[in-house]
Amino acid sequence: MKSSVLLLTADAIQATAIISALSRLEVIHCRAMAEAVLCCQNQRVCLALIVDDSPIFEGSQAFAELGAVQPGLAGVLLSASTNNGLLHGALEAGFSGLVELPFNPAYLTRVVNQALERYRLQQENTRLRTLIPLYSLGEQFLAASTEEEILERLLDAVDRQTGAGRTSVMLYDDRDGCLHIAAARGMDPALVQSIRLQPGDKIAGWVFQQGKPVILNKEDQEDSIFSPLLQQPDIVSAISFPLKIRKLILGVLNVSQKETDERFSDADNEMLSIICSQAATALENVRSLHQLASTTRMRTMFEQYVAPEVAELLLAQHADLMELGEIKDVTVLFADIRNFTRLVQHLDLQALRAFLNEFFQFFTEEVFQHRGTVDKFMGDAVLAVFGAPVKLERPNLAAVQTAWAIKRKFTALRDQWSTRYEEFQGVDLGIAVTCGTVFLGNIGSARRLDYTVIGNEVNIAQRLAAESSSCRIYITDVVRQDIDGWFAIKEMGEMQLRGVEKKIQVFCINGEKPQQPSA
Repeated sequence: MKSSVLLLTADAIQATAIISALSRLEVIHCRAMAEAVLCCQNQRVCLALIVDDSPIFEGSQAFAELGAVQPGLAGVLLSASTNNGLLHGALEAGFSGLVELPFNPAYLTRVVNQALERYRLQQENTRLRTLIPLYSLGEQFLAASTEEEILERLLDAVDRQTGAGRTSVMLYDDRDGCLHIAAARGMDPALVQSIRLQPGDKIAGWVFQQGKPVILNKEDQEDSIFSPLLQQPDIVSAISFPLKIRKLILGVLNVSQKETDERFSDADNEMLSIICSQAATALENVRSLHQLASTTRMRTMFEQYVAPEVAELLLAQHADLMELGEIKDVTVLFADIRNFTRLVQHLDLQALRAFLNEFFQFFTEEVFQHRGTVDKFMGDAVLAVFGAPVKLERPNLAAVQTAWAIKRKFTALRDQWSTRYEEFQGVDLGIAVTCGTVFLGNIGSARRLDYTVIGNEVNIAQRLAAESSSCRIYITDVVRQDIDGWFAIKEMGEMQLRGVEKKIQVFCINGEKPQQPSA
């Protein structure tokens, strides 16, 4: 973000000297409090330099008044007196630094740069803290039944998060091999209709071709490789972001600022990454459902949820997707990360995302390796099914072997992360495996389907995992009977699970037996 600095002092000579020392920054000189407050009301200010000049204005009080207008404002106090009492008062008032008058230019520059860097980090952290609610947008996107609905919700989300005056979504059209504007805000309708770009053409075409975002702020545009392509010098800041799902790029989101002094940053990149990823997933789902005759698009849709061999089986049935479903005996595996909410409150969001990605990665790999299906991710929990739609000779054994591998890998993952963040020492994983009759198939409408499993065994697995601790794997009696001889098992007795009328006989997996029977 561009550094706009406000200087509050009634001394014109002193102001000239300070502005000269900070010549690389945009410094706005205000001679009175009323003028400074008006400045903060009309434009974005990162830092206030306040010369303590009683009785004209007192530094801490002046900073408090300006902070009420610009929340999060950083401050540096300049004073002829720098005793301990003044220093303590300045820190309590929220100042980032204290400079003694008459000032040393080098020291003033260092203190101001440190204050600006602290401000930037605080702003970045605040922006990152807003990313968690963005994940809930996925449900809104996936609830849309048309591309138009998805694009309107995408523009709404971007507008809320950035306040940008101009936004457009360009989608690639296979028929003419060009990008065209499918939805826009703040643009001339005639211009929207006329624009066509080939991959690689101009900035949006480059972003589409390379699959990489581009940020252009006013002060660094001339140094960019895209400077010959910039045709609107009045744009203060702009960002182009690819709409990407896996390796498939569907289009480009373009956002630009003209009316405000806001600059886009890496935090905006992170925010748009989440929004665009969810929008791209929703777009691909809608397209897949509208082209059921296309085997390629059908496979793309199914492989988001199931192993490749499961997708092949479903495609081979040539059935109406709405009718795809059956009552079957299956094995259900449910795993739930415990104490994860506490991590969200204390750790950096990028670290949390990396941890979850590692967990979901090996969970999915283990399920697919044992020919199961990942039904869905639910925040920090995962549901998997064994025995359908791909038939298995020993689905209970496959599920427990998967659970045991996940337990070992999760323990190693937690230990690894605990060396970096002590908060991970309290993280746990609850795992449960049940078996019974369920409905497995598509639920929803012709425009929005969810291939999922429904039944009492799913509820029992979820409740049983909630009772587990220390990464223990809880199983029911039916599962125990089928895996006897493969694992050491301990009886836990009957448990009354929340929402389940009858008590459930529960067992715990203690380890693999050294000499296992032949399958």
